Amino acid sequence: MEKNDYSPWKLFSESCGKYRDNTLLVYNDNSYTYREIYDKVIAFCNLLEKWDFTIGGVYLPNCTEFITGMLALNRLKKVFVSLSYQFRGDTLTELINYTDVELLITDAKGHAAIKDSISSMNIRTVIVLQENGSFDTYEYQNKNLRELPGISENTFGICFTSGSTSRPKGILLSNKAITGNALAVAEHLGFTSEEKTIIPRSLAQASPISGDVLMAISRGGGIILLNNVFHPAIFLKAVQEYKATNFYIVRTMLLQVLEYSQLKNYDLSSIKRILIGGMVNPLTIYQKTAQAFPAVRVYNAYGTSEASARVTFGEHEDVISLPCVIGKPMRGSDIKIYREDGSEADTGEIGELYITSDYMMDGYYKSDELTREVLGAKGFRVRDLGYKDREGRFFVLSRNDDMIMQGGSRAYPIDIEEVLLKNPAVKETAVIGVEDERLGQKIVALVVLKEAGSLEVKDIYKWCVAELEDRKVPKEIYIIPEIPRNVIGKISKKDIKELYTSLITRQEAI
Repeated sequence: MEKNDYSPWKLFSESCGKYRDNTLLVYNDNSYTYREIYDKVIAFCNLLEKWDFTIGGVYLPNCTEFITGMLALNRLKKVFVSLSYQFRGDTLTELINYTDVELLITDAKGHAAIKDSISSMNIRTVIVLQENGSFDTYEYQNKNLRELPGISENTFGICFTSGSTSRPKGILLSNKAITGNALAVAEHLGFTSEEKTIIPRSLAQASPISGDVLMAISRGGGIILLNNVFHPAIFLKAVQEYKATNFYIVRTMLLQVLEYSQLKNYDLSSIKRILIGGMVNPLTIYQKTAQAFPAVRVYNAYGTSEASARVTFGEHEDVISLPCVIGKPMRGSDIKIYREDGSEADTGEIGELYITSDYMMDGYYKSDELTREVLGAKGFRVRDLGYKDREGRFFVLSRNDDMIMQGGSRAYPIDIEEVLLKNPAVKETAVIGVEDERLGQKIVALVVLKEAGSLEVKDIYKWCVAELEDRKVPKEIYIIPEIPRNVIGKISKKDIKELYTSLITRQEAI
């Protein structure tokens, strides 16, 4: 397949020719071969061909039809809009309306959620998945066709950013970008047709679509798909039963696995790789994972949805010994570090990361101004701070708006979080900078304990004083029940700052 011919459908159909009897998908205790999924996709296409549309949205939980619907839309050269099943209420209707979805594939719950708002949308057809696997269809009155800027026959679809700091943005991805990234990931990991990747998170983002689904398909491998509710027992049972070899996981889910009391009772010998991503993680996370899975290679999978989504891999030997390492760019990607004045930083000098990639987005949908803000001659402004070492490895210290300037001294949250997590009583922590009249910013730590009441704030403060430079010791520490996260499990600094405000307000009211 030539690069210009890249598309998810062509990738899938090629693998069907080579691996037709291999198991492609395991879901809800049902297994499907490549040939069986091919037949489902063709049946889906026959259903969709009844309607004239350009943009088709999929609003479903993890299920077989999410994948077959995506492939059917791509085969018909329709634009696929991936809508997270976690979107609710006004956010859901706003995002459907913003992406100009004309045909929506959903279930009864999804149909009920948007039915009263359809008159204000571009939707003309809704296809509703029934519990028995059949579809009901609903047609709505004709509307004036909207202009669809940036859409072409090479457009794969619109995926959304994680929305950790604001409303999710729609990312226009081409067939070449999403497929090329999948092929590069498979090549880097050495994934084979005998392997299976297990997906414990929502499918509805660029990362699982390219880095899990299409990556496995490109090598004739298998996918073990779990539903949208994560529990370590369900996850570990599926790994054991279906012999998963590969998985990508975010810190929230990983900690649940590592702390699960029955972890050692499962046969997890099939696992070859664990990819950890989603945020800047402390060194201890990688070390604990390597200790719990001694025969497994652990990676830091760094990337951004705007680059379809993988960019670098921190290799096993590095991530268990070097804090903040994200490794070297994979094929088709590159990173440069720039100073504030726009000049390129020297080796070892901290600056801002810019990504260039063969798998870069075409832009944010209907947002030329936002696109220009992040995508320019230097590449994609990822808004992370870091540096490059003499071996060519990259390191990410924090988001550029997460760096804390306390009393004129720089502090990176990851350094403080790393020390807090070394305390055996601390389960999780998040460190933020809060505006302060005297210091400019002050360091605030929010801490979750493994056992409630096992430490007091004064104990945590003493730990910080003993383990940290004075300039990095938090000025305020709060013990909280859990760390706020967004719909895909990323720590949400926006929500943490709102939580901090509520804690202060509550204190002042006492």
